[in-house]
Amino acid sequence: MTNEAEATTTPPAVELPFQAEVQKVLALVIDSLYANKEVFLRELVSNASDALDKARFFQLTHADANKQEGEPCIEISVDEEAHTVTIADNGIGMTRDEVIEHLGTIAKSGSNAFLEQYSELIKGKQKDDALRLIGQFGVGFYSAFMVASRVDVSTRSMKAGSEPVIWRSTGSGTFTVLPGERSAPGTTITLHLKDEHKDYARAWRLKDVVNRYSDFVGFPILIDGERANQPVALWSLPKSQVTEEQHQHFFKHLTGGSGGDAPLLTIHFAVDAPVQFQALVYVPEKPPFDLFQKERTSLRLYAKRVLIIESCDRLTLVWLRFARGVVDSEDLSLNVSREMLQESRALSQIQSMIEKQVLKALKDLAESDPEKYARFWRMFGKVLKEGVSVDWKNKDAILELCRFESLKTPTGQLTSLTAYVQAMPEDQKDIYYLTGVGRQAVESSPHLEAFRKKGYDVLLLTDPIDEWVVQSSPEFDKRRLKSIAHGDVDLGESASDTADLQPALAAIKQALGARVKDVRFSKRLTDSASCLVSDEGDPGANMERIMRMMDERAQEKKRILEINPSHPVVKNLAALALKEMGSERINAFAETLYDQALLAEGVVEDPARLVRRLQDLLAEATRSAAAGT
Repeated sequence: MTNEAEATTTPPAVELPFQAEVQKVLALVIDSLYANKEVFLRELVSNASDALDKARFFQLTHADANKQEGEPCIEISVDEEAHTVTIADNGIGMTRDEVIEHLGTIAKSGSNAFLEQYSELIKGKQKDDALRLIGQFGVGFYSAFMVASRVDVSTRSMKAGSEPVIWRSTGSGTFTVLPGERSAPGTTITLHLKDEHKDYARAWRLKDVVNRYSDFVGFPILIDGERANQPVALWSLPKSQVTEEQHQHFFKHLTGGSGGDAPLLTIHFAVDAPVQFQALVYVPEKPPFDLFQKERTSLRLYAKRVLIIESCDRLTLVWLRFARGVVDSEDLSLNVSREMLQESRALSQIQSMIEKQVLKALKDLAESDPEKYARFWRMFGKVLKEGVSVDWKNKDAILELCRFESLKTPTGQLTSLTAYVQAMPEDQKDIYYLTGVGRQAVESSPHLEAFRKKGYDVLLLTDPIDEWVVQSSPEFDKRRLKSIAHGDVDLGESASDTADLQPALAAIKQALGARVKDVRFSKRLTDSASCLVSDEGDPGANMERIMRMMDERAQEKKRILEINPSHPVVKNLAALALKEMGSERINAFAETLYDQALLAEGVVEDPARLVRRLQDLLAEATRSAAAGT
């Protein structure tokens, strides 16, 4: 009898206080936690989805459970006159004790620890870390108070013998628990909107929020009786069941049409361990307008089909920012970390696996459809090459995918490092390259002369990022990457006798003085009289040009002037130096050799002075010619 009386007695209405610490956390949630107020609906829909998931399991494991009425769904309705929004589910519901426990506290025993850590971080001006800390505490329900002056919760649990209950609060220090009238299991939350947020009492406004954040929740979401979300998350289906038409539609949904009509490449996969997630990644057929904004990130992060972050920079490194798609993990918690996601080992593992899958797909594309891969490279190659210098784990895989112009490829055609190595003559030891501002300028460089004669190919690197690519990649396939404009070169040719030409070296060194690091005979020139090279370890001319564009104060390194011992000008200068070392005419010839080397690189230090010197030399040459006739 006593048990029956207890079971049928309805507890009276009671007003209870929030704990002092909880009240502080609640104030933080309402005032400063969420950047976008509209996420309140995402949080409440997410909680309703969880309740439906739990109901399914509870009914399977409890034969005496109160029966669920109707098919599982989430219903949202608005009253524009009363300025209310109602979110209802027919999920597991809550008992009176659960209502007090779950809605009367925030993260339960964690409140004190949270406030202490948060205060310390704020004192230390570590605001970002403080915000990330919030992600450790489940406070999504309380986001309702960002837009509502009062929140009513009417609920009934699936547990046998449970009674309906109502929870009500204005978020100002207390909450009231009183008997309810609900007959079936589930929860209904009614928000009485603040004046400044009454626009949420419009169905179209809520549909927009649902489409943005909760479009792929696994249960129907009805707004004023009409389904507002997609019937299924495309990425959750087996790859074989998704049609090209579906991919095209979803791709346009993600990109807003800015990536073209269809993806160039689709990468759809699922992983069960060490972290469970599904991913659907697209490579667009057109580059987005903001491709070279490095802060741009590209993948949406979902947890249990609920959008956590619109553009998650933790999912890919900067070199994959051209990709578009979604990642959905069952192992990420559905709490406030959707807004400020804390450092997560699971995310690091997901990132690593996404990168491997994308690199594998690109490699397969390059091998199976070179023409299509060439299209990809023309659009996104410069971005992919960034990975060589910033991602040491994947550097070798990215380098294999890189494509470059070379001395032996026709203009507009590209080669890979693998193809370059396969085509190397047996006596060639290194992979040679030359950097510059464009193919035409690089192709006419005097540094190439000996390599042309030898029949060696040279990579022509004309993208600014190439400078960082070669600095980060000292070798490929156990072969050294060697700049033909740096240091000395050894092409296996026997050295010519330069004993009679030493006066020319001495004369040029004397004339140029500290303007050059050294003057020496060249092994790379066959036709030109002179060229400038950088010492090993020093930045080259192209790198210095890039650095000056970034910072005008960037200092230039002195370079080495090489002269061609077989060139008539050098031979004649050596003979003349024996007669008049240090003369004005000798110095003019030396200066001209230096200026000629600069001109070959598209640089003129003092154009007016160069013109005067050339005029003087021409005048002397014409006088000599006239006297000879």
